[in-house]
Amino acid sequence: MLKKSIALIFAIYLVLACTVFSYAATDVSVLINGVKIEYDVPARIIDDRTMVPMRKTFDMLGAKVDWNAEMRVALATYKTSIIAIGIGCDTFSVVDVISGVTEEYKLDVPAQIVDGRTLIPLRAVSQALGKKVEWDGSTSTVLIND
Repeated sequence: MLKKSIALIFAIYLVLACTVFSYAATDVSVLINGVKIEYDVPARIIDDRTMVPMRKTFDMLGAKVDWNAEMRVALATYKTSIIAIGIGCDTFSVVDVISGVTEEYKLDVPAQIVDGRTLIPLRAVSQALGKKVEWDGSTSTVLIND
């Protein structure tokens, strides 16, 4: 009887620990030029990368977004560049339409669809647009500035 009680207490502990861990992993704030971004699908940590809804993030960074549902590719226009991000791809491209130069960026975590929103890795995309990205671990906040 004692062994069953200990096993039950341990099982409850594991469930609670996993629940707390899952909540903490999704409790991430994003500030762009000092403005806190409110997402309808929250920013979250996936494989040690902050993933955020694409359209709202690009809008706040000053880019315009188009979605090609058939190809499952997002195209964002920012200044003289076009950014192409495919769902599930481990790279994305940035093309400067003036110079014709294309840069490929490697992703540790590919863009993915979660709760009906395309989530993108915030640091990689922001840095590709020339933004400064910092992480404040004490508040689980990503700070992005021009």
